[in-house]
Amino acid sequence: MAPSKGREPTAVIARRARRSLAILATLLLGCHQQPTDQPLLDPGAETISIKVINRNRVDVELYIAHDSRRDRLGLAVASTTTDFNVPLRVFGAGREYQLVGEPVGMHTGIRTETLHAQPGDEVTWQLEDSFARSSVVVH
Repeated sequence: MAPSKGREPTAVIARRARRSLAILATLLLGCHQQPTDQPLLDPGAETISIKVINRNRVDVELYIAHDSRRDRLGLAVASTTTDFNVPLRVFGAGREYQLVGEPVGMHTGIRTETLHAQPGDEVTWQLEDSFARSSVVVH
């Protein structure tokens, strides 16, 4: 017995709805991240400590420039001290890097001289009210 014309659109709509739900479920499952118990920073990894003392009146975006690339470190809020721990694997084989600061809303930037990362380094970068007077110290 041939299906009546009135039932064909309903069957087609139901089939499309099932197919759409299957695709949606697949996409949702594929995009869902499984929780991980692993910390983002390997506790056994060798790191350097970077402390940024921002004595300026503006926030400064911080980057690490190394191996012809630039990785965002974070934001140093005006008139505060910000601490970062950076794994040595970030710096590549040569471990040479520069700290780069870009004041928010300004078309200028500041950068340190070339530094060499070693395990346990404690870097203090003081951003002064006048960026030209800023200094970096490595212990």
